[in-house]
Amino acid sequence: MQSKTKGFEEILERFPSRDRIRFFLLFVLLSLSFWVSTKLSNSYQVDQDFHLVWSKPPKGIILTDNHPTINLSITASGIEIVWYRMFKNTIELALESTDFNSESGIVSIEKQRFSIRQQLFDNTELNAINTDTLRVQFSKLATKKVKVFPNVSIKMRPGYLSDGQLTSVPDSVLVHGSSAVLDTLVQIQTFPFSLNDGHTDFKTKLKLKPIEALQFDVDTIQIAQSISKYSEKEFIVPIKIINLPSNLRIKLFPPSTTIKAILPLAIFSGVKAADFSLVVDYDLISSKKTTQLPIRLVKQPSQVKKVIWEPKSVNYLIRK
Repeated sequence: MQSKTKGFEEILERFPSRDRIRFFLLFVLLSLSFWVSTKLSNSYQVDQDFHLVWSKPPKGIILTDNHPTINLSITASGIEIVWYRMFKNTIELALESTDFNSESGIVSIEKQRFSIRQQLFDNTELNAINTDTLRVQFSKLATKKVKVFPNVSIKMRPGYLSDGQLTSVPDSVLVHGSSAVLDTLVQIQTFPFSLNDGHTDFKTKLKLKPIEALQFDVDTIQIAQSISKYSEKEFIVPIKIINLPSNLRIKLFPPSTTIKAILPLAIFSGVKAADFSLVVDYDLISSKKTTQLPIRLVKQPSQVKKVIWEPKSVNYLIRK
């Protein structure tokens, strides 16, 4: 038994020690690293395929072929070639100048040589573009002009009011999409906008809310609102009679009424009672035999926001 153990130990002694094995493996690893580094730093000429990604298609065009490839002849270092084949294997090409009047758009790859070169590594040399042209399969969408609805909430400061309607430029946009979707589309909304202390004129841009499978000719609109300080003013206005026969005389009770108007401070002192006109219609007497005539407002300054008058109707006495 002792002789067998002694023989086994003699065999083990013939093997290198653990430290020598580690040294040998480190040497092999370093040698392999230098060899790989040398190979990858050398330049090689290869034909390399790249996947194309289309950008900037014209409005109203939907691409149906989204995965074409092109082949480039390049001269690059080994590490760059490895990188192209593993990671950087896409090229983006613009379609903004492509003619889509035929059944398929024809893209001249050679005309975009500069753009292709810009997307390669600086040390890579573009020898040739082996793919001359590509046909892009596409479909055209229907077009409809749709009204824009600004989603706006404005809370005015006390004593302030808007001078008119909120305006948007543009107030409608061209929308491209399938006919089935466009037929049911009545408006395009913006993202919400809130103003909590409105007291001065304002303008702002709002982004349109996108709708899946639809394209807009613009992405934003500009809204504007004119705001002024308002106050209340009273006027005593005489009541006129219209459609009165020439041979009749009518006396109204009362002959005038009080108007309360909400108007901008900018025109407060310039607005007079004569700028308003209140009337009653004699035809209502002959047709309805009414004992009271309703008062109608037929004239007021355009800047006046709100008009209230009392009484709403008058009694009358006919004199022949």
